Amino acid sequence: MSLTFLSTFSTGCLTLKSQHDELANQVAALERAQDSESAQLDDKIIEAEQRLADLTAKIDEAEQHLRGSQAGIGVRMDDVEEQVRELRGATDQSSLVSSSTSNQLVELQGAIDERLGALERKLDEATNIPEGKTQLLAEADRLAKDKSFKNARRLYRTYEARYPGDASLASVKFKIGQTFYNERDYKSALGEFYKIIQEHKESAVLPDALYYSGLGFARLGQCKNAIAYFNAILDPATGAAAKYKSAATNQINILSKDRGEICLDSDDLGAGAAGERGVDKAKDTKPAAKTRKI
Repeated sequence: MSLTFLSTFSTGCLTLKSQHDELANQVAALERAQDSESAQLDDKIIEAEQRLADLTAKIDEAEQHLRGSQAGIGVRMDDVEEQVRELRGATDQSSLVSSSTSNQLVELQGAIDERLGALERKLDEATNIPEGKTQLLAEADRLAKDKSFKNARRLYRTYEARYPGDASLASVKFKIGQTFYNERDYKSALGEFYKIIQEHKESAVLPDALYYSGLGFARLGQCKNAIAYFNAILDPATGAAAKYKSAATNQINILSKDRGEICLDSDDLGAGAAGERGVDKAKDTKPAAKTRKI
């Protein structure tokens, strides 16, 4: 029995040892495998950490670039906004200038149209010469009334040329003189009035010619000549009406009292010769009684 027990115990022990060894081998194999896997895992962890570090560095670099880019973009955007504001200001200013220019062009076009219309009217007046005697004189008078003195003068001279012996010729010449007088061309006006004094001594417009001759000389500052003509009106030989004499007397009083504001010939001892000559011509023959309104 003892042998049997020992034998059994001995066999059991062998079995347990064999299993223990196998188990130990398995554990060792597992440990080796675990160590290998752990080493591999460590390598992978190290590799992952390195990759993570590289990635972190790249992220930091990217963020730095991004921040720099954002700052640059911000600066560029500020520049763009400033340029946009300047461009808008320039556009608004250009719009205002364009509006002003458009208005100016409209006004200029209106002025051009007005001037063209005036030129067309002047051309019509210059080329429109009535054929009839009455119509010709009426048109000349109308132009003179409208202060178109040059065209009126042209028609008056046409009348002179067409009707050289007409009874109204002296009146027409006086009207020619008046157109010059109204244009302040006093010398030309005096020339026309002197023609009447020379050629139409008996005309009813002689007092008109004498009076306006006096006014013309006064306008030129030649008061001695002017007074000579005004004195001629006071002479009964000229047959001037009372209203002419009153007006002439008033002019003489004004010029006689002048102290250089009108008269420029006070110190000229030879002044007045032209007036005396004209007056002598006027006194040669008594004119008709009919006179014009002053």
